Amino acid sequence: ALVRSGITDPYELYQYFHISEVGNTTGSGLGGSRALRDVFKSRYLDNEAKSDILQETFISTVQAWVNMLLMSSSGPVKPAVGACATSVLSIDAAIETIQSGKAKVMIAGGVDDFVEESSVEFANMGATSNSVEEFARGRAPSEMSRPCTSTRNGFMEGHGAGIVTLMSASAAIEFGAPIYGIIAMSGTATDKQGQSVPAPGKGVLTSAREACEGNQPSRLLNFDYRRRQLQRQLSALEAWKQEEMDDLADMVDLPTDMVELSTMRYAGEVEKSYQRQRRSLQDTWGTEFWKNDPEFSPLRGSLAVWGLTADDIGLASFHGTSTVANDKNESDVLNTQLKHLDRTPGHVVPVVCQKWLTGHPKGPAASFMLNGVIQSLRTGLIPGNRNADNIGKELESFDYALYLSKSIQTSGIKAGLIKSFGFGQVGGELLVVHPDYLLATLTREQLDEYNAKLQQRSAKSERYWQDTLVGNHPFVQVKSHPPFTAEQEKSVYLNPLARAKYDSASGEYKF
Repeated sequence: ALVRSGITDPYELYQYFHISEVGNTTGSGLGGSRALRDVFKSRYLDNEAKSDILQETFISTVQAWVNMLLMSSSGPVKPAVGACATSVLSIDAAIETIQSGKAKVMIAGGVDDFVEESSVEFANMGATSNSVEEFARGRAPSEMSRPCTSTRNGFMEGHGAGIVTLMSASAAIEFGAPIYGIIAMSGTATDKQGQSVPAPGKGVLTSAREACEGNQPSRLLNFDYRRRQLQRQLSALEAWKQEEMDDLADMVDLPTDMVELSTMRYAGEVEKSYQRQRRSLQDTWGTEFWKNDPEFSPLRGSLAVWGLTADDIGLASFHGTSTVANDKNESDVLNTQLKHLDRTPGHVVPVVCQKWLTGHPKGPAASFMLNGVIQSLRTGLIPGNRNADNIGKELESFDYALYLSKSIQTSGIKAGLIKSFGFGQVGGELLVVHPDYLLATLTREQLDEYNAKLQQRSAKSERYWQDTLVGNHPFVQVKSHPPFTAEQEKSVYLNPLARAKYDSASGEYKF
């Protein structure tokens, strides 16, 4: 994830951001499953186990090792725990952390292993497909995960990690990082009363909640209207700034040796206040106009930020576990949302169910799905479900969902919707918008400067991959020391302007 973001040395981040502005929300559904086995099984049987094995069972240990071996940051840490929806919870927490101003860069995602114990318990629960029965029906292992089909009968387990590098837009542009997609909306939800932990629910429907007054849409949804309002208020802000600068003439009463210093300080304060108010106005008319207003649902508002509507959602990436209950519930949720958001009748949304190929990795599931949606945004290709031999008849009533069995090439995808449902009353949703909508907001000079940085980063990342393949260095280069000395540590933590610099002699970034 770092290398694909143009970051071949994590310490380079500290040339652009303070060490407290880089955080991590990576989590897991189960945590260190093999360590848990040693704690509860090996110890009980009096078999040998490491003396410090307990530390590897904690969910937070996942991000701890990442920080200790690679990042050496002191930013926000919020390990996510949410069974199958870990990744979407992690990404949601990371986005809120960035939006609150606590960080500029966040590492997010999920990790889960495959072990016999969890596999047996999923089978006892009836959640996974029965390989004995599947083989008896003549199916190969590659055919045993069949999302949305009439014969679906449980998921196939997968495992691994799914990690993303998240940055604020301004940070990514300043850093020159490749922008693969815009997380325009993230949200999580629980479900109604019940007595079954894994039972799927409809809580994520709330992302489409809105109380519209009449059939006349609000002017705030109009991109050009909001632009005009922003320009008017920016003009008023410019006038305020000029008045404040004119007031500097009143400072001539100060002693001569203090006038210049005081004038510079006062001018700096005015400029800071001006920039702060400018950002506030941009937020008010850009990304924040719909928030805390019952007239605008999170989904509609997040789409409108970029001048889009429900008709512009080009694909829906399903949690699609291949279980009888989930696939029907998820289809119902999507169909209800789109109908409520006034998507044009007959304008179907292609459904992507990639677990037919990857299996269900639990914790990193949504990260896997996000990776797939990003690939579709980049290529315009919507992958089909190769195992969709016969779509379940109960899904025919959901008019907006198109269940593909083959891949289709489109002329381009503007936005994709991702859903994740987890055991334990955990649901989540992500709206991903094509990065061109962000790049279109830049001036020609800004875009050229960004592209120059991007090309350098792309070349550096490509060289890193090649050097790894030919054996010049390992892919993961574990750090042996932080980017600062023991004497510098306290001052680096306490100085928000402390930045690392590249030392050509040692080939490292240092404070």
